[in-house]
Amino acid sequence: MNTKTLLIVEDDLFTSRLIKTFFERKGFIVHQAYDTGGAYMYATEKRPDLIILDIQLPSDSGVSIFNTLKNIHPCPIVFYTSISTENMEIKAIEIGGDDYVNKQRGMKVLHSRVVRLIEKSATKDTEALTPLIEINNIRLNSELNQCQIGDMLIELQKKESTLLSFLMLHKNTLVNRDELSFILNGYSHDGWSRSIDLIVCRIRKKLRQANIPESAIKTLRGKGYSLVESNFKAA
Repeated sequence: MNTKTLLIVEDDLFTSRLIKTFFERKGFIVHQAYDTGGAYMYATEKRPDLIILDIQLPSDSGVSIFNTLKNIHPCPIVFYTSISTENMEIKAIEIGGDDYVNKQRGMKVLHSRVVRLIEKSATKDTEALTPLIEINNIRLNSELNQCQIGDMLIELQKKESTLLSFLMLHKNTLVNRDELSFILNGYSHDGWSRSIDLIVCRIRKKLRQANIPESAIKTLRGKGYSLVESNFKAA
């Protein structure tokens, strides 16, 4: 198995370090997040092969952030928790969790489940995991931070590329400022910062170079933004 990347979402520092050390010795690259914001940001930036998700987090539960994590990056997610009730395990699996491992079962069991899920995932269509996203012959490479529009290659800053990638993945739907702030900064929108608006403004300006209208990225006042597929093309 080629070197794989894991994201651990665990607020307990000792437990997180324990998991990280164990899997690094097994040859994995491991990233750590300690809260919801860090989970969203690392899932976007690092694109892990699998996420190990604790249920009891400081501000949210792993169950409540599960769907958002899957939307941000559709990789396997294993719930790894000290909660041993049958109801919680059923709930975690019913919402789409790929596996549920109680912490008392130890690292060897977790490792075997992780390896199995990564191997299983590798046999599936990996289109959703590619850094290349294409809409109407407009291709974004989120790793190189480049947008190819016809014969024109537009260079983007990292946050511009990340934001545009997320909008393209969620085309024709509302993406609120909290979601964008989480994936860009690792924390929710504070209600007054204009940094996201400025990034959107810069993206629109660069897209106009290829005759893509500003209406391609629609502002929903007080809510967020939406990429309008029918307008996201060169005029």
